[in-house]
Amino acid sequence: MSEKPIIRSEFIPSLIMEFRKFSTSIVLFNEGLASNLHLNATDLRCRELLCHTGPITAGKLSQLTHLTTGAITGVIDRLEKVNFVERIQDPNDRRRVIIQPVYERDDELAELFKPLSDSLSNIFNQYDDKELTLLFKFWNDINELIPKETKELNKGET
Repeated sequence: MSEKPIIRSEFIPSLIMEFRKFSTSIVLFNEGLASNLHLNATDLRCRELLCHTGPITAGKLSQLTHLTTGAITGVIDRLEKVNFVERIQDPNDRRRVIIQPVYERDDELAELFKPLSDSLSNIFNQYDDKELTLLFKFWNDINELIPKETKELNKGET
């Protein structure tokens, strides 16, 4: 029995809707994860962003997140209080402070992510190498697209 051919004009909107549902699910998951760490989701996402960017200034973090500098100061204060980041003096400009992730609690984070990681591994193991390569390309493309779309969305904001 052959599979029914895909009608792209109907299927692509369905894929987009699934992506939107995924996005909402991830936001809710991150809320729960942050709550387990006695943080809010914004704080946790800022810490995750710092893990990807490496040490940056609070101003740069503010630009990347589109949060005000005052809001970022609160985020950094909360993250520093629970030992997820530290402020260090910029060696090139003593007036500037660099925000650096602290990795001492990464085992705790990994433990919270473990059930999801295990479930994802179970799903990924259902696919062959070619399909996994396609999935990797898809997520890589999405991870390049979303920051560009976010920048475009926020164009003109001060």
